[in-house]
Amino acid sequence: MRNSLLSAVAATTLLLVASPALAKGGTWVAVDLPNSESTMLFGINDKDTIAGQYTDSSGNVHGFISDFAGDKVTNIDDPDGDTQARGLNDKNVVTGFDAGAYAPWEWSKGTLTAVTKDGTDLDQLIQGITTKGVFTGDYTNTSTEEYVGYLGKNAKWTSDITLKIDNSGYAGRAIDTAGDLAGWFEDPNTGLQHGWLLLKGAKKPMQLDYPNAQYTVIEGMNDNGYLTGQWEDTSGNIHGFYYVIKTKKFTDLDVSGATLTQVWNINNSNVIAVTSSAGSYAYCLSKKGCPGKESRVKNPPAKYVPARP
Repeated sequence: MRNSLLSAVAATTLLLVASPALAKGGTWVAVDLPNSESTMLFGINDKDTIAGQYTDSSGNVHGFISDFAGDKVTNIDDPDGDTQARGLNDKNVVTGFDAGAYAPWEWSKGTLTAVTKDGTDLDQLIQGITTKGVFTGDYTNTSTEEYVGYLGKNAKWTSDITLKIDNSGYAGRAIDTAGDLAGWFEDPNTGLQHGWLLLKGAKKPMQLDYPNAQYTVIEGMNDNGYLTGQWEDTSGNIHGFYYVIKTKKFTDLDVSGATLTQVWNINNSNVIAVTSSAGSYAYCLSKKGCPGKESRVKNPPAKYVPARP
């Protein structure tokens, strides 16, 4: 299976969107943990607890959960070492994976548990998780070698997501309280990724493509009808966005001065987790609920390696 981050094929079809706009009027708050060489922010919950990955002064890579200011940091370390904490709920249950071994896990109260299906460890990753502990991710079908999106709870697979759309693999990445789901799927003809949204009770998903994008992926969703994700332009540059279901409108979300921006989860105060070649940020769509601005000066990585969508 090809990774669409590296593909350069014709632009995909646009469905259910209005013309994109540039983000304005929001607030950027730098995020960086103390004593770290670089910090990547992937998740933020409604209590401003954050999750992600950082590199310490010795070059060791850790997953983490922390208060926003970075005063109470807890490391989350998979035995294989390259740990990415992706999502978390308001009970501080964290989802993530080992980015080297592609092994998903769930972390709760200091215990990291491998995600299994029928007693067998799954591969790939998990990300979005509700307060009730339902998460979504993807694993590899060993028969077809294609990705399959699924739901899980308590570090166990519970059911595959039925995605009635032609694809050569798909992934679950976001879930809200109502049970609406979102993620990406691969086009069987081009191998490129398209975003999808499956509203609770709907028979078929909506396909979401940023206008004139090489690929589009959905990474986060909140209870207010906001989706977040990223897209690649025809020059191979990766950009972030948020999308409002009600207005069917994309808005660009790029870090100033960055050559690459990736956008991840969003909480119910409309605060978005952003990583980029110029550092990590929380982007607040409004002042209400925006984390404090006392966060430390950011440390952008010397070389930014895009995280897998």
